[in-house]
Amino acid sequence: MEKFILIFHFVIAVGLIGLILLQQGKGAEAGASFGSGASQTVFGSGGGWNFFSKMTAILATIFFVTSVSLAVIAKDKT
Repeated sequence: MEKFILIFHFVIAVGLIGLILLQQGKGAEAGASFGSGASQTVFGSGGGWNFFSKMTAILATIFFVTSVSLAVIAKDKT
């Protein structure tokens, strides 16, 4: 079971790194805050949650759960 969780943890970590690198930074929309009309949207100039940010949040939660479960397994072995 520990090997399965460790492999799953590694896959989630690589996926999380990939999703973070694919996201566009907030500085890329700097021109939008200077009057191009995006500041008057419902979610503000930052925009709402898109697919990448939702998937990043889900993968981060799974990453933390697998981290805690690996810590519990390691504690039980000692």
